[in-house]
Amino acid sequence: MFELITAETMGRAINYAPSSFSNFFSAITGYSISEYIRYRRLSCSAEKLLNDEASVTELAFQCGYETLEAFSKAFKRLFGCSPSQFSKSELKNHKFAPIYIDFSLQGGFGMTRNLIPGLLRVDWSDPGRQNEFVNSVVSALTALGVKLDYDTVCALSGSAFRTSFSMPSHGAWNHGNYHVIHTPVIIEHTFKMLGYEVSRHNGNDPETASRLIMGSIDRGVPVITLEGVINCSDACVISGYDNDGKVLLGYNPFMNIEDDHNEAHDDTGYFRKSNWHEKNNLAILTIGEKRGAPDDATVLNETLKLVTRLIGEESLFPGQYNGLAAHRAFANALATYEWSDNFEPYLNVMCNYKQYLDRQYAAGFLRRYGRDDLAAIYDEIAQLAAKMGSVIPQDFSAAEMFSDKNRLKPYREIILAICALEEKALGLI
Repeated sequence: MFELITAETMGRAINYAPSSFSNFFSAITGYSISEYIRYRRLSCSAEKLLNDEASVTELAFQCGYETLEAFSKAFKRLFGCSPSQFSKSELKNHKFAPIYIDFSLQGGFGMTRNLIPGLLRVDWSDPGRQNEFVNSVVSALTALGVKLDYDTVCALSGSAFRTSFSMPSHGAWNHGNYHVIHTPVIIEHTFKMLGYEVSRHNGNDPETASRLIMGSIDRGVPVITLEGVINCSDACVISGYDNDGKVLLGYNPFMNIEDDHNEAHDDTGYFRKSNWHEKNNLAILTIGEKRGAPDDATVLNETLKLVTRLIGEESLFPGQYNGLAAHRAFANALATYEWSDNFEPYLNVMCNYKQYLDRQYAAGFLRRYGRDDLAAIYDEIAQLAAKMGSVIPQDFSAAEMFSDKNRLKPYREIILAICALEEKALGLI
């Protein structure tokens, strides 16, 4: 990868005039040849840094940079951090993957592209605001001119009060427990409280899904997908389409993880997802007309009705425990389930922690609407939730803890303490 490669050597290799090959390559990929070579060399350098295969100085000269400073500047432009900081960066999985061209020309004048530029990113750059659904709602409605923030949407949507955990009959460890599809009552409530209509399409009909997505983008309205576009995703915000809707563009926290998404991003910075229509169980939210947000009293009353269900009902979705039952099921799983691979329960803990992390946004919402009694309880719950992240670190560094269930006891005790406090809150509601 570090040998001398130019447009001239590539053109000669395939008996193509260098200038013509450069134009062709750029038209197909969206990158100049020099950009592509530079990005791939820097990505290979990043892999070597992670594996301690070479020093920064060695890599600078292997990549063809005359000075260490020039290499560091180029590296930082691509990865957002210096080479020395890369191994500790949250972007260490952010690599420029090789481009594979599978060329298919269809439709003549019919190949269309459209996008809504400049959407807020949906990612995990803020360690305290990790809810993909909430971030997607904020991004989509901000594009429509609504002034929103994560904290408000997290609380009034009910996300700050929800817990879901799989019943044993539906799999010992479901790393998607935190997905909003397991508490579907949240979806319509969220948009109702924010003053918008929303429609949900479920099914395996890609033509209908494509028509709905393209129609919404053409109206200038982003789309939120819940299932079927990016693997593992709770929610994506879709901000555009290409090739008659066969390629979708947007933001999602998994877009920089090659195992989940191995296509080069669009030149706008959005992900590009081809063949999404081959997925099953598509779930798509299209945002409809603005009808005006309800008054404060209605927001509080309707949200507390939802919170009552989110805490008190045993199940809101087939195969999933909900609320108090979910807390108890989670604590019981850590005490009684058997596992041969520590990664499974550990990943489950980290995924489920997202639900507890959002508890910190409940108290401010309740205080704003005059429920100081409930806010005091959620202050306690938020403090307990913060402890969870220190008892079992959320950085893949504590897998050995899962070799001894006794070491998980403090974590289980916190879950059950939160459960008791939410049961108390339910009584006050």
